[in-house]
Amino acid sequence: MRNYKKIHIWEFPPTLTFLGLNQKFKENIFKELKNRYKSIKDLLKELNKSGKRYGLKRKYNNGHLSYWKIGSKKDRGRIKNINIPLWILIEISKILSESSKKNNKTMIEIEKNIEYYTGTGKSHPIFNQKLPLYLTPEMTSVIFHFLGDGHIGKKGEVSSYRQMNKEGLTNFLRKLQIVFGDFDYPKKEFHNGRLNVPKIITEFYIYYFKLPSTNTFESYLPKNIKGLKRSFLVAGLISFIIDEGHVGEVITIYGKNERLMKDIRDIGIKCGYICHQIRKKYAYDKFDVYRFSISSKSYNKFYRDMKRLSNQFPTCNLAHKTERLTKRIR
Repeated sequence: MRNYKKIHIWEFPPTLTFLGLNQKFKENIFKELKNRYKSIKDLLKELNKSGKRYGLKRKYNNGHLSYWKIGSKKDRGRIKNINIPLWILIEISKILSESSKKNNKTMIEIEKNIEYYTGTGKSHPIFNQKLPLYLTPEMTSVIFHFLGDGHIGKKGEVSSYRQMNKEGLTNFLRKLQIVFGDFDYPKKEFHNGRLNVPKIITEFYIYYFKLPSTNTFESYLPKNIKGLKRSFLVAGLISFIIDEGHVGEVITIYGKNERLMKDIRDIGIKCGYICHQIRKKYAYDKFDVYRFSISSKSYNKFYRDMKRLSNQFPTCNLAHKTERLTKRIR
């Protein structure tokens, strides 16, 4: 992974990311913080002032500091985990390290002592986490899945990926686990062809990659994605074909969003594959979908690219559609 950019925890959405830290390390952090201030009141004043820079109106008090340090509280007779907002730890690290940079020495130590991270509400946490993350073709290929059979939920909604083929669904799950770490998910829904994705994962993609809407009729690929290196684009195209493509005499890719289809076709052309024009498909004299095809003349090249990628990134393949392609390779 030496050739790929590292993505650190301080590059996650600061107000939507919450951390569970090693208890002993956390206690030392708060002890050192307390020693820096004459009173808790002064510390809270500084933190609440910083909160405004993040667009937050909420006022924090001594109770919040206490719960963050302990890591839990009683709520209606139950023990509830209390995780620390990322922005709070960023600001604390600046105080303790006496540095205005996010990647200060204290924040680096905080990242080393993360036991799990999670999102807002009842989002499933990521444990056995892979921090720092790596900006790889495998990571960015997830974006193309969300533009295909995936759904990024709005506030209060569940993000998910639907794929009735178990090999395809398991491939996507493995992809997330390789990139981010382990997480719990409803096994019954998975058995029925749906994987619920932890909210923090989709929040990360939206924030870090500045993703626009992923709604069916509004989604498109922003310039920062289309401008990635060729290997990233090949990985993305493979993911989209899993969700929205048919492998036969040609690879036909379907979609109801013309702008997105143009983006996907442009990527195919940029990767050096022969892509035919986008056409409208009708059913019962009514418009159904837009479609274009990748010529079978590009099959050998596409297959070699996929093999090269999947040797390093095992989920960058066509999953259950791989055999359909290999049968046509000469």
